[in-house]
Amino acid sequence: MALGAEPVEPGVMRRPARPPEQSVLGAGLWPRILVLGALVTAGTLAAGVWAQQTGHPWQSLVFLVLGATQLGIALGSRSRPRSLANPFLLAAVGLALALQVAGVLLPPLRSLLGTEPLAGADLVLGPASVCWGYLAMRVQRRFFRADRGEHGGGSGVP
Repeated sequence: MALGAEPVEPGVMRRPARPPEQSVLGAGLWPRILVLGALVTAGTLAAGVWAQQTGHPWQSLVFLVLGATQLGIALGSRSRPRSLANPFLLAAVGLALALQVAGVLLPPLRSLLGTEPLAGADLVLGPASVCWGYLAMRVQRRFFRADRGEHGGGSGVP
């Protein structure tokens, strides 16, 4: 819901409408989804494999990394990323990240979610994953333009 309060991009009403026969995933949206999904999957699997190989609670780490990466993507999808125009999104992301960390730290939530406690160094991967998701979203916005289905540099406006 916090994304729904995000201010619209400048000039959005001057863009031509999409053709009625165009799919919801048209205008270059499906490659953006595939690329971002592949990046999230690769990052999450890398963290899980690393945790499993080093004897850390890999399921808890995957839970934290996957959720935090998605929160970073939400922040990176903003049209004005460094703006305080929508404080609800920042509050929602902060609360969601705190609840995810609580899910691996607090015993009642751990038993409910089936997670194990993580060490302090492992917990750092949560905020790091927010950064990873944010950067992945900003980079793909730069290289995929959904408004015309074009690839390449440009304004980065979807």
